[in-house]
Amino acid sequence: MRRYFQTLPIRILLLSAAGGALGSTGLAQEKPVESTAQSPEGERLIPAAIGIRTDKRGNSWNVEPNGTIGRIGSTMVNSGLDLTINDEKFVGFQPMMTADAKEFVLRGRRLDSMPGLQVQRRIRLMEEAGGLRYAEMFYNGSADPVTLNVGLATNFSGNYKTFLTDRGRTEPVVLDSPETGIVVLPGSSQSTKAFLFTLAAPQSERKPTISAQSRYGLNFQYRLDLSPGETAVIVHNVAQVVIPRNFDRRTLLKLFRPVSFSETEKHFDPEWSHRVVNASGIPEGGRQRGLPTGGVETLGVERGTRDVLAIGEETRLVGSAEGGELALLGEYGDASLALEEVAAIVGGMGSPGGEPRMYLRDGQIFTANIEAPGLAFAQAGGGKLDLDIETLDRLVMATGDGESDPLEDFAALIETRRGDRLKIEGGTALEFTGITPWGELPIALDDLIWLGPAAGDSLGHRAELTDGTSCLVLLSSQEARINLDVFGDYTLEANQLKSIFTRKLSDRSHFGENVYLDTVVHLNGKQRVAGKIGDTVLPIVSGGGRIETATNEIRRIERVEEAAVSVGGLPVETPTFRIERWDGGIVTGYLALDVLSMKVRGRTWSIPIQDIERIETSSPSLTAEVLGKIGQLVERLGADDWATREDATRELGAFGYLARTPLQRELSAATDPEVSRRIERVLAELN
Repeated sequence: MRRYFQTLPIRILLLSAAGGALGSTGLAQEKPVESTAQSPEGERLIPAAIGIRTDKRGNSWNVEPNGTIGRIGSTMVNSGLDLTINDEKFVGFQPMMTADAKEFVLRGRRLDSMPGLQVQRRIRLMEEAGGLRYAEMFYNGSADPVTLNVGLATNFSGNYKTFLTDRGRTEPVVLDSPETGIVVLPGSSQSTKAFLFTLAAPQSERKPTISAQSRYGLNFQYRLDLSPGETAVIVHNVAQVVIPRNFDRRTLLKLFRPVSFSETEKHFDPEWSHRVVNASGIPEGGRQRGLPTGGVETLGVERGTRDVLAIGEETRLVGSAEGGELALLGEYGDASLALEEVAAIVGGMGSPGGEPRMYLRDGQIFTANIEAPGLAFAQAGGGKLDLDIETLDRLVMATGDGESDPLEDFAALIETRRGDRLKIEGGTALEFTGITPWGELPIALDDLIWLGPAAGDSLGHRAELTDGTSCLVLLSSQEARINLDVFGDYTLEANQLKSIFTRKLSDRSHFGENVYLDTVVHLNGKQRVAGKIGDTVLPIVSGGGRIETATNEIRRIERVEEAAVSVGGLPVETPTFRIERWDGGIVTGYLALDVLSMKVRGRTWSIPIQDIERIETSSPSLTAEVLGKIGQLVERLGADDWATREDATRELGAFGYLARTPLQRELSAATDPEVSRRIERVLAELN
């Protein structure tokens, strides 16, 4: 196992508790080892040359020994991402870095208040994205559970103008789903670049609170509860970006994408990625763990520069495999493969069911009869063994140039319930129908990001689609004709499917543009559905009165509590909602409906009101007349007459949320401090 937390070649005792002592990653190690410091790629760490690093977008980063970002030139940050744990400052010592000088590894001195806590900061330069990735690692080495308040404080060289989330909200205290971070806009006398902070994945349940200190500082705070021996990791990113001209949803999504979790999660090291508490909230068996696991790494053999013949739990012979073409004969068809394409072979003695299995270097796995004439193993120390598939345990090939991304050059990778992995060619019209409690969900390969088991090996699945839909489904009994890379045409039955991983998992650019641009209904069980509300008017009962509200006038609906109402003289529990209108109005009451009509991917769903947690609607389009009126009012904010300025401020506030995007754009372009102050006041009232 690779080790990350040791930064000196000293002898240390690593615990084998549930979380394990923080070696280099905070993962469990089982015995004393003689260790040298290593990077995530297995390279040795060297003493750090603390100082300035420059990314490929021209941003300079002054990383100090504690991991704090120091000021360079005219940048708006004076001191950034200073780490505290329960108000006690992180103090680094013996800083190390990778040989390429791209990642710092900073061990923390023991905290006075929690001597059993080990802390480490890993800071990696993201050259292409134009930023830094921080991984804050915490290991509870004490015998008692601990609660941590993790703070990340940033001070600015002058008052910042405002900050927005990637969904366009102004100066929130807590990030909502699916918000991931904030962009901080500098004051008029500061830098021409803004600072962007990515703080969590969209559906993460662990998001920070945001505290502002008189517009010169921001503090992000996470809460962590660690059991004895448990490790947790918080990942966050920071970047410098050119201030955009517009702050609409598409622009913000594009601005955040290079340092979004959807882009950076795929580069997390697998040794600690599953301990990241603010990463994607995907259930166990989901896409984050499903794709990296289930391959050659499950065979219990560490791969290296030579082939390994494994026999039982202990015997490992090192050498090289020899032989000609291998024939596969199975339910997918017949095929021939060269030995150079193979990553591992499991024979009859290594498979619990006695069925041979072949692992290819491109990530595919086939259960089939294997004919391997002339297959032999030449030991490094001399001697040759003839191998028979029926009596073979495991033959694992050395790593080599033939390894590739499982999704490279293919439309998708299908995993069957018996563990096979099949690559399908582009152009395959793979489509299934998912059954939900509310209606049918068509699932086409072109629209699919990921499909996997809902929980363990149950028959249910969770499907994630490019429009933002993510829900639990039962696949109807269907067949699909697919084209397999090795075997050609094959008929796949729905009950064979365990997972489908598409290329969109690693290339989320088009997905980021589309997600949540339509109305999204959040349902119980952390499910969400994108579509259009079928009801043109929603009846809301508030204070004993009935208010008919047009659906297109509603910005957001959020469940706040359960309330007892009288229906036919009988008390009935019904959810109470807080309804926000686009004009800024707020109504609290219950929806006088049993079900909400929703048009989802060409189907009409009936969703019980009891199942709804939250509804977010897409921004309405503003007419040229309205935009012109807002522009005129902004001009009047700088008038000489105080009463004119006050009237314009009040009228802008009357537009409500409809004015948010154009006002954010005007705020970015404003040069008059009075105009900026009044726009900020209107936006703050909206928030």
